[in-house]
Amino acid sequence: MKRRLFTGLALFFSMSQVFSQDGYLTGTATVHIDPDTNAVYSAALAGYGVPRDGRFSLTWQPVQSLPDVTALTASNGKLFAATRRGDWMVGTPSADTVQWEVAGKATGIKALTAMNGKFYAVNSSHEILEGTLRAKGITWKKKGSPGPVTALTFLHGKLYASMGDALLEGTVGKKKITWKQHAAAPSFVCMTSNGREVYGVNSGDSMWTAEPGKPGLTWRQIGRKNDITYTISVRQLAVWHHALYAVDSENRLYKGRHKTMNDLTARALAIRKNGQTAVVVGIDVCGFNASLGMAVKEAIFKSRNIPPSAILLNASHTHFAPVTQTWITWGDFYHFPDSNYLNNVVKKGIIKAIETAVDKLSPSNLYFARGTTQIGHNRRPGVHPDNPYDNVVDVLKITDAQDKLKTVLFLTGCHPVFKNAGEESFTLSANYPSVARKAIEQATGAEEAIFIQGCGGDINPRSSDHRQTGSELAVDVQEALAAGLQKIDGGISFFFDTLNIPVKPWSIDSIQRFRKANEGKTGDVEAEKNVRWANLMLERYKNNAVAQVLPEYIQTINIGNWKLVGISREAVTEYGKGIRGIWPEQKVSVAGYCNDVPSYLPVGWHIRAGVYEGYGSFLWYGQPGIPPLDVYDRIISFIKQQNR
Repeated sequence: MKRRLFTGLALFFSMSQVFSQDGYLTGTATVHIDPDTNAVYSAALAGYGVPRDGRFSLTWQPVQSLPDVTALTASNGKLFAATRRGDWMVGTPSADTVQWEVAGKATGIKALTAMNGKFYAVNSSHEILEGTLRAKGITWKKKGSPGPVTALTFLHGKLYASMGDALLEGTVGKKKITWKQHAAAPSFVCMTSNGREVYGVNSGDSMWTAEPGKPGLTWRQIGRKNDITYTISVRQLAVWHHALYAVDSENRLYKGRHKTMNDLTARALAIRKNGQTAVVVGIDVCGFNASLGMAVKEAIFKSRNIPPSAILLNASHTHFAPVTQTWITWGDFYHFPDSNYLNNVVKKGIIKAIETAVDKLSPSNLYFARGTTQIGHNRRPGVHPDNPYDNVVDVLKITDAQDKLKTVLFLTGCHPVFKNAGEESFTLSANYPSVARKAIEQATGAEEAIFIQGCGGDINPRSSDHRQTGSELAVDVQEALAAGLQKIDGGISFFFDTLNIPVKPWSIDSIQRFRKANEGKTGDVEAEKNVRWANLMLERYKNNAVAQVLPEYIQTINIGNWKLVGISREAVTEYGKGIRGIWPEQKVSVAGYCNDVPSYLPVGWHIRAGVYEGYGSFLWYGQPGIPPLDVYDRIISFIKQQNR
C-alpha cells in the first residue's frame, strides 16, 4: 500500500513537472483591505472633491442609554464615567452591552482621562484632580488649574488639555502638573487617545486626530456629523478594547464603526511558465502614488524574486474607498492618506495577495475571450461628435489541468462612481466591480473573479445604481465566455518603459493673477482648489521644484499570444482602441490606472475644449501643467516604436 502511494505521488509530481515545463502554472489570492475599526476609526473617502465638508466612513452603532454622564474614559479593560449626580461609575462589558455599577463619588467632573494607574479630571472650577482607586471607591486631590479646560486626554506619558483654540501639554510632578502651550487645536469639547494618536470632537461636531509631541503638529479631520450616517452630537469619547466609543448629547453610548459594504479587496493572479512569473493585481482603491507601487514591488522582489517589471498593479478607481494617495489641492482631510491604513492594511494586503498567489501555483490552462458591454457612456456628450466609448470587455479564463474553471479575469473601462448621494456616498464600497465579481463567481463557479480597470477616464456608468451596472457587466462577461474561447500558449515576457511627456508650467505672474482671481470665495469648492493649487505652484517655484515633464509609465506583460498593456494615470477611452490597433492581429488588452495615478491622461479634444479631463483635473491633481495637444500621438508612437 505504501509503495503504491509513493509511486502515485512520484507520478503526480513527475506529471506536474512536465506540465510546468510545457504549460502554465497559475495561482490567485484575495485579501480584504477594508479598514479595521479597531485601528482606523474613520477614513476620508476618495474620488470626489465635494461635498466641501468631506465624506467620512465613521458611523455610530447604539449600545445603551446611560445616566446623565458628564465625563468618560477607559482603563484596564473597563469604562469609567462621572455623572451629574456626582456618582463614579464603572462599566464592565457583557455581550453587546455594558454592566454599570456605582463605585464612589466624583462631584462636578466635566472631563476625564486615565494615565499610569491614575485618573485625571477637570471639575467645574477648572481645577485638575488626580484620582486614585481605593478598595472603597476613588479619592481625589487637587493638582492646580491651567485655566478653563474643556477636554482632557493623555499620550506618551503626557497630559493634553484643550482650552479654547489651544492644546496644552502637561507634565505630571509629585506636587503639581506643569503646563505649557503645545499647539493650536480645534476647540474640543471632548478628547481621547488610543496610545498612538489623540482624537477630539469640537463644538461643530467634527472629529479630528493628531499625534502631539511631534514637531509641526497638524490636525487631520476624520469625521463629521452629516445627518445621514453620522447623526449624533458627540459629547464624550473613550477608546475601549481598541475601539472608539462615544456618549452623545442625549446620554446614549455608541460604538464607532465604518459604514462599509466590506468588499474592498486586493486580488492577485500569478502566472508562471519556464521559470518566468508575471503577476496582475486588481486593487479596490481610487488610486495610488508610484511610491506605493515601488514599495510593493521591492518587497515582492525580496521575498519571491519576481522582478518589479513583472508585477502590474491596477486601481479599480472606486470613488468609495479610503484615500490612498496625496490630493494636495483638495480639502485638508484629503491631503494625505491615513498612514496606518495605507501601510498596514493596503500595502501589506497587496503584498500578501501576491505572495499567496505565487505560493499557490498549480497547473492551468489559459483561454482568452472578447465581448462588448453597454454599461458606460462618454460623459462629455456634444463636445466630441462621436461620443467615443471603447465598449470592449476582455476576459481571461483559467482552468486547472482537468479544465475545471478556477479563475475569471475581466477588463473594461468605466468609472465606478455612482451612487454619490445619500447613504451610499458615505459608505465604503468597491462599487460595481464587486457586484460583477460576485455575480460571475456565483454564475460560473469560479473560485475567484478579478476585475481590471481599463481606459475609463471619461466614461461613466449609464445607470445611477451600481448594482445594475455590475449585474449587466457580469452578464456581458458570461456572454463573452460562451461566445468562444481562444487558447493561450507561449512564453512569458514583461517590460516597463517610461515616456516623459513635456509640459509647460504657468509663469509666476500667471499663477499670481490666477490666485488673485479666485481668492475670497469661501465655500466655492472650485475657487478654493484653485487657490491651493496656485499656492502649491508658487511654493514649488520657490524651491526650484517645478516639474517640466509628466512621466507616463507603460508596462507590457506577454502571456503567450495574449498581450496586456498597462498605462498609468486616468487614461481616457481612446487609448484602449488606439493601443490595440498597434497589433491588430494579436490578442491585446489595455488597462489604465496602472502603477501610478497622478492625473488624467486626455487626448487632444479634451485639452482643446478645456473640459475637466483636459484642464481642471490637472489642478485637482496638483500637476504643473497640461499635456501637449499631441499627447495621444506621442504615446501611441512610443508604444509602437518600443514594440514590446
